[in-house]
Amino acid sequence: MTVFLRHFAHPHPLFRKTKTRSGIAWQESVYYLWWEYLRRHEGYKQTCEKKGRGRYAALYKSFGDVHTIDFHSWWIKNGRGAQLFAEPAVPISVASLTQDDLEQVRRYWDDSSMLIIAVPLNLPKRFIEQKMKTILDAHHAGKRGIRRNKESRALFPITNQFSFHSLQRALAVYDLKGQKPDLKLWEIAQQLKLTVTLDAEEIASRGKQTPTAIEKKNTMSVAVSRKLKQAETIIENVGKGLFPGPM
Repeated sequence: MTVFLRHFAHPHPLFRKTKTRSGIAWQESVYYLWWEYLRRHEGYKQTCEKKGRGRYAALYKSFGDVHTIDFHSWWIKNGRGAQLFAEPAVPISVASLTQDDLEQVRRYWDDSSMLIIAVPLNLPKRFIEQKMKTILDAHHAGKRGIRRNKESRALFPITNQFSFHSLQRALAVYDLKGQKPDLKLWEIAQQLKLTVTLDAEEIASRGKQTPTAIEKKNTMSVAVSRKLKQAETIIENVGKGLFPGPM
């Protein structure tokens, strides 16, 4: 029987190991960040509190309650992580299919990632080889040793290019602002060491700031303002089933 496997476009979360060829520690996975951002969405939170009823009921059917369960339990429940984020399953190698394989093919066939060819074995072998080469040349444009890049076919693909560190910092800024709303923007940057920071002498001389300290504060405030806007946009996007989405 042919083995069909699903894979992820980005390293999937690991809960026992910290790194494999296809996985990474769960705290460093982009899928974990998706879950965390969804937890910041107030409208989705209300839908969770109403057991799936409300404006985000359709999204809830896929993502479920993200507030009363930890990430590990949420990810593995009914294979949710793979169902949401994994690519369609494909054979792990070139292989002939058996009758038992046909159901797998029907479930996961994606004509952009797998080619199915019928080969009548009563035809001459040389003729079959020539036809196979012609068909393969028409469907596989890759060069030797180079895999073709293709769009994700996951139910919920990661949209747009992203920097994990940038997304993580934006969430940290958003959370700190929410926890301490009276903090000035530059103070948030100071606490999180977001950009340049004030040294001890500059902090102590609050009454008379040097031009350098003032310039630093301006830089810090602008950086925090951008991160807050980034986080707010991403939170809005996850409510639409997009991550990180257009920013």
